[in-house]
Amino acid sequence: FGQITMDNASNNDTFMLELEIELETRGIPFDHAGNLPAHLSALTDLHVYADTLSNEPVGQCRGIVNACRHSGQRHRRPQAVIEEGNNNGYWKGKLPDDKETLPVLRLLRDCSTRWSSTFKMIDRVLTLHPAIQSFLQEIQNADIAHLSMDSKDVDVLCDIRQIIEVPHAAQELLASERTPTLSMALPAYELLQIKWIELKGTIWEFAHYIEIGLDKLANYIHQGRKTRIYVLAMIINPSLKLEWMKVHWDTNDMRKAREWTLEAVCSIFA
Repeated sequence: FGQITMDNASNNDTFMLELEIELETRGIPFDHAGNLPAHLSALTDLHVYADTLSNEPVGQCRGIVNACRHSGQRHRRPQAVIEEGNNNGYWKGKLPDDKETLPVLRLLRDCSTRWSSTFKMIDRVLTLHPAIQSFLQEIQNADIAHLSMDSKDVDVLCDIRQIIEVPHAAQELLASERTPTLSMALPAYELLQIKWIELKGTIWEFAHYIEIGLDKLANYIHQGRKTRIYVLAMIINPSLKLEWMKVHWDTNDMRKAREWTLEAVCSIFA
C-alpha cells in the first residue's frame, strides 16, 4: 500500500476532506482525520475486482457459449437442464426477484458485425447462469468444467452488462423500422451520454473505459449539432420541436438551430 506525507497546512486538511468524499463515492471508507482507509477490507475488495477483471469475463462468457454449442448434444443439453430444473423446482431460491423458473432459451454467440450481439450474449449467459453451472458440473462435461464462473465473475459481468446495455437501448431505438428516427439520433446519444456519466460514478472501476466512450460520443454530438439535417429533423418532430434543445443544448447551439429553422421556413415561402 502506498503512503503520502504532508505538512499541517490548512489546505492539506481541505484536501484530505475532499479525498474522503471522493473515496466514499467509490465505496472506500476513509477517515480524513486519521488519514487512512477505515476498512482495509475495502482495498482487498478492489484487488479482488481487479483480479477478476484481468481474467477477461467477456472472454470467459464467450468460451462458455462456444463450449455449450460445440456439438448438437451439448447444444440441446442446457435446455434440457433448464426444463428439468423448472419441473422439479430446483431453481427456487436460486433466482433473482423470487422467480422459480428459468426461460427455456439457447445461448447466443456474439459477432463483430452484428449490432448488440455482445450485450445479448452476456445478458443470456447471466439469465441462464444457474442452469449453465449445473450443466458444467455434470460428469460428462468434465473437460469444460473449468469454464464455470463464480460469484465474483458474475458480479463483474453484471457491471459490464449494465454499461453496454445503455448503447444497446439507443441502438434499438434508432434501428426502429416503423417511423423515421433521424430526429431521435442526437437525443438518443445525449441520453446515452448522461447515463454513462452517471455510471462512471457508480461503477467507477470502469470509469476509464467509460470515459473513452464518452470522448467519442461527445465528438459525435458536437459534430451532429453543427449539421442542419439533424436540427431540422428534430424541429419537425412534433414530440421534440425546440423543447429538447432548450433543456439539453447550450445557448450558441440553440441560437444556431433557430437561425437554420428560420432560414428553412423563409426559403420555402420566398
